Amino acid sequence: MSDPSKVVHVRNVGHEISENDLLQLFQPFGVITKLVMLRAKNQALLQMQDVPSSVKALQFYSNVQPSIRGRNVYVQFSSHQELTTMDQNAQGRGDEPNRILLVTIHHMLYPITVDVLHQVFSPHGFVEKIVTFQKSAGFQALIQYQVQQSSVSARNSLQGRNIYDGCCQLDIQFSNLDELQVNYNNERSRDFTNPNLPSEQKGKSSQQGYGDMYSFQGSGAHPGAYLDGKCRSNCSCVCWWFATWN
Repeated sequence: MSDPSKVVHVRNVGHEISENDLLQLFQPFGVITKLVMLRAKNQALLQMQDVPSSVKALQFYSNVQPSIRGRNVYVQFSSHQELTTMDQNAQGRGDEPNRILLVTIHHMLYPITVDVLHQVFSPHGFVEKIVTFQKSAGFQALIQYQVQQSSVSARNSLQGRNIYDGCCQLDIQFSNLDELQVNYNNERSRDFTNPNLPSEQKGKSSQQGYGDMYSFQGSGAHPGAYLDGKCRSNCSCVCWWFATWN
C-alpha cells in the first residue's frame, strides 16, 4: 500500500459516475481541491486539502464499501503526493468545462432525435444548437448552450441517466469545439437561434465533418415511432423525463 497522501486513487469509476458523485463521496471528510477523471481507465484521482482528511476518508471506507449508483468503487492512497498540471492534463478532452457537450447514447434501443434531446437538455438552460451523428458504430450528439454554467449543470445532473426506462443511457463529456456550425434545421440538426434555416434535401448529410472528430459507442435503433414519450411498438416504455418534467 502506498504511503498516506492527499491524493486518493479511485478505481472502477464507470461512465455513469460523474465528478459530482465523487465529490459527494469525499466531501464529508474535508475540502477537495482537485479532481481528475481518467475516463479511458475507469479511474479518478482526487486531492484533499490535507493528508489527515484523506486518511480519515480511507479509514472510513476500509470498513464501509463505497458505492456510487449501484457500482462498488475502490479507493486507496495514490503514489502521487500532489496532483500536478501534467496529471490534470492526462484527463484530456472531456473534462475541461465548455458550453458545448459531447453526448454518447449507450444501449440505444429507441430513436433519438433533436427534439428528444432538446426536451432532455433544455431544462438546464437555453440550448442554442444541436447536431447529431448516426453511424454503424453508434450515435452521438453535440449540444451547445448559451452559457457554460448551463452545460456544467446538465452534465452533473444527467450523466449516467437513461432517456428511456432501461436504455438510451447518457454519457456526457465537454467538447473541445468553440462553436457548432449548423446548416439545416431538421430532425438531425437544429439552430434554435436561427429558425429560418432550410431543411436539407433527403439523403444529403448536413453534418459532414463533425462525425469524424469523435469515436462512437452504442448501436441499434428501435424501429417503432414514439409520441409524447410513449413507444408505439407495443411496449410500455415511457421516458423518465416526460414523467419528471411534464
